[in-house]
Parts: sequence; C-alpha cells; structure tokens
Amino acid sequence: MALPSAKPRYEQNGLTVPYITSWSSEQMTMPAVRVSADKYGAQLAFQDENPMDRDQHGVIWVRQGLGRGRGRAHFPLVHAYRQRRAMFDLLCQVCGGSTLDESFNRQLYVMNSADGSPIDEGELTTAPPVCTGCAPEAVVSCPRLADKFVAAWVESAYSWGVAGILYDPRTLQPVTGEVIRVPFTDVRVRWMIATRSVSALCGVTAVNLAGLTMASCSAKLRAMVTSAV
Repeated sequence: MALPSAKPRYEQNGLTVPYITSWSSEQMTMPAVRVSADKYGAQLAFQDENPMDRDQHGVIWVRQGLGRGRGRAHFPLVHAYRQRRAMFDLLCQVCGGSTLDESFNRQLYVMNSADGSPIDEGELTTAPPVCTGCAPEAVVSCPRLADKFVAAWVESAYSWGVAGILYDPRTLQPVTGEVIRVPFTDVRVRWMIATRSVSALCGVTAVNLAGLTMASCSAKLRAMVTSAV
C-alpha cells in the first residue's frame, strides 16, 4: 500500500484530482520566439528566455502557471511542469508522492489500451507511474483510462524525448498544430517547444490491476476496477 503523501489532495465532483492535472488558474503561454545558438548550433528560443525555460536536456518548454488547487480542475489536461517532474522523479501521477517509497526496483504503470493490448517492452509513454494504493483512483479519475486500461510493473523508465510543437527553423512558425514526439537523438528536438516528457519502458511485466489493488480499494472503487477489467 502506498505511503501517505505530504502533498495536498483535492477532489472535484466526487473524484480525486490527480497531481498532474491542470487547473483553470494554471494558464499555458507561448512567448514570442527567436533563433539562438549554443555550442551545438542554432536552436529555438524565447525572446525573453530565462533559465527555468529549459530542461536538463536543453529542450525549451511551454510556460504554465502554478496554481494547483485553485479554480476548477480540467481532468483531460495535464500540467506540463508537474508531468515532467513526475516522469523524472518517478512521482505518482495521482498523489504526487514518490513511487520509490514502495520499491526501488520497479514501478507500476497504468495506461490506456482501447483494444486491450498489453504494455510492450520499450513502449513509449507520457504517463508517469502510480503507487498501488492510487492505481484505482487513476483508473476512475483519468479520462484516458475510462474506456480500457492495462497495467504493468516496469523495472526502468529512461528519458527518451519530448512531445510538443515542432517549429520551422526558417519561418519560426509551427510546422503543424499537431503534438509530435521527438527523441533527444533527433536534431529536430532543438526546434521543439515541449509540453510532455516521453519515457521508454524497460523490464515490463504485465499485472492484473484488479487483483493487485483489491485490498486497498474502497467499495466504490473496487466495483469500478472489477467492472473495467
């Protein structure tokens, strides 16, 4: 069972609001862009860039306000910074606590699977892990998991790249309005404004989520998990 989290927990309409969910007070902004250069060559930059705009890989990220718990929760929307932090630090996407408190050797991942296909070895995901005690709430509260989900223990999740908007180096305009995934090994990552961190999952072992979490579910969540698998 997951250890208690020191982070506050919020509810809306009877549902737990996951740690990575965006709130109405947390507006996302796209500042004006320009071309800058580092020792590796030209890259996209914000006109008023500050050191907080880039991650440890040097990729520039969308700006988003911090106001968790203020306003209304937008369940379908993920907060860019909290998602990135949860992916890097292996925080539970529901409570925000460290999944390493349960195990240093493996983490639990719950992902959408419309056709019921299991999580594959090397699969790419923007979903942070969950602690076992929060897994039922993830299934109930996350719109992406409402139809069908699968779960697996994962021995390691390495940082593969980012998802976001790709810009044209010549026009400094978005190449497309679609969010795309680009690995850190691809030169295009230098022309991205990232909105999500992407990890590759290794050491994958499928798990029956209902059986794993049954002891820690409330009666309401137990019924929902059982009916969904």
